[in-house]
Amino acid sequence: MTEEELQNIINKFDETELKKQAIWGIFQYGGGSDESFIKANKEGLELFALELLKASLESNKIIENNKNKIIHLDYYENWIYENADTYLQYIELVKEKQTLKPKVEYKTTISDKLLTSLLKIILVILIVALFIGLRTMFSWIF
Repeated sequence: MTEEELQNIINKFDETELKKQAIWGIFQYGGGSDESFIKANKEGLELFALELLKASLESNKIIENNKNKIIHLDYYENWIYENADTYLQYIELVKEKQTLKPKVEYKTTISDKLLTSLLKIILVILIVALFIGLRTMFSWIF
């Protein structure tokens, strides 16, 4: 998107009205940050999206001009839940895309196949022994 298009979208929002009605926060429901969720109303989502759009609009200027590529967020605003578990304090801008390492496919080896076959043979022997033992016990009783 061009800067003009972003600015047009930003101008469509009434930020002061959104701040009056918005509520937004990040909470954890489990043991760690990988178990998190956002709790917000419609205005809160729009206001947070507006903050991200503003950061996007400023990002090129900040990356080119500043050593410190950080956009601070106001996390003590009234529209952010007081008891939220996570507060976003700033956005750190990066220029390049993250390159992920390709996943290495696990290839079964001969020892894996032998171990699997051996366990199957042991299981068959145990089942046969169980049936022989049960048949022998019934022959003693009856």
